[in-house]
Amino acid sequence: VSRLHPCPRVPTACGRPVPSLEQMLAANPGKTPISLLQEYGTRIGKTPGYDLLKAEGQAHQPNFTFRVTVGDISCTGQGPSKKAAKHKAAEVALKLLKGGDMLEPTAPEEPR
Repeated sequence: VSRLHPCPRVPTACGRPVPSLEQMLAANPGKTPISLLQEYGTRIGKTPGYDLLKAEGQAHQPNFTFRVTVGDISCTGQGPSKKAAKHKAAEVALKLLKGGDMLEPTAPEEPR
């Protein structure tokens, strides 16, 4: 049993409910999409993976394309640097996760 982690037997949020993506975004306004996606993926047990798909263009004007995969979703992003392309891919994934069916519904269902 590790002293560093107060509850090592419960890997997801120490038995507390995992915060929604909306809650994480609201609580961390200064964080980059890459770090937010990493934190969210870690909390749900699906760490994001990044793959360089393309590196093209001339040396003074490169263009990179990265794909990020989190669980069952994959999103791509392009940019003039590897960092910018990863940033864009993470941003697209966050938008998809925030508005997608994979998270809690954004609006409660009306009673019938």
